[in-house]
Amino acid sequence: MIRISRDQIVYSFDRRNPPVATIDAGTEVCFETWDARSGTVQSERELFNRPHPKGPNPATGPVAVRRAEPSDALVVEILDIALGSRGFTGVRPRLGVLGPLIADYRTKMLDIVNGMVVFSDRIRFPVRPMVGVIGTAPAGEGVGNISPGPHGGNMDHNDVRVGARVHLPVFVPEGLLAIGDVHASMGDGEISITALEICGEVTARVELAKGEGIARPWIEFPDCWISTGEGPVIGDAIRVACEEMIALLQRRLGLSVEDAYMLTSIRGDVRVSQCCEPSMLAATARVVMPRF
Repeated sequence: MIRISRDQIVYSFDRRNPPVATIDAGTEVCFETWDARSGTVQSERELFNRPHPKGPNPATGPVAVRRAEPSDALVVEILDIALGSRGFTGVRPRLGVLGPLIADYRTKMLDIVNGMVVFSDRIRFPVRPMVGVIGTAPAGEGVGNISPGPHGGNMDHNDVRVGARVHLPVFVPEGLLAIGDVHASMGDGEISITALEICGEVTARVELAKGEGIARPWIEFPDCWISTGEGPVIGDAIRVACEEMIALLQRRLGLSVEDAYMLTSIRGDVRVSQCCEPSMLAATARVVMPRF
């Protein structure tokens, strides 16, 4: 296994970012990750009323994968997500689903104790680690880490967790994989724009699927397939995720468009991933379908 330090980070997915390591398919990699604000929030006095110091959501990498080329896919199996001992969340006036209710900026620091989030003296709950940002370099202009897209990026899917196999399109030679924005817990929707942001270590096995030819990320578990989508508003994101699920069922099961559509309607579960309108973020959604 190789380890990539959290000092080796990028703030965009870009073919011009030089790789910090080059690996063979099948290699296990530990990505040390910063929180969404690059470690600059250390107390409740530090509010979200200032821009990020260099950019939001730093991602560790990129890592080049030998023999990866356009029309292939990287398959990133999440083996472990280790969390730091303390993270933060917060709110901003006028932003997020309930922004009009918020008059002032507020930051809240939260400790992680024995696998539990200590929200208050009365409220504790188990951590639910996930990876917010994971992706490859797009073929054209770079995309900032705040944004999702066909390359992956800031998808904020709760299903990018331990056990997931995340299929990412390869658009440029060697793929250029980067990972960041770990959350100790994030509710589906992340309605205030901020989850429990925390430093972490993501251990993943990076495999290469030659000729998979996908155009967008998808996720698999032993018991289900998950398609992904994004758009300016949540309805657009849901539509893309549904289209991708129907295409996946056609590829995997040989179904017609009509049968795939009917099957998705009666058994697929549409789930909101990121819906914190109004904000600077695109909305994201996913469709979860059992493996038959």
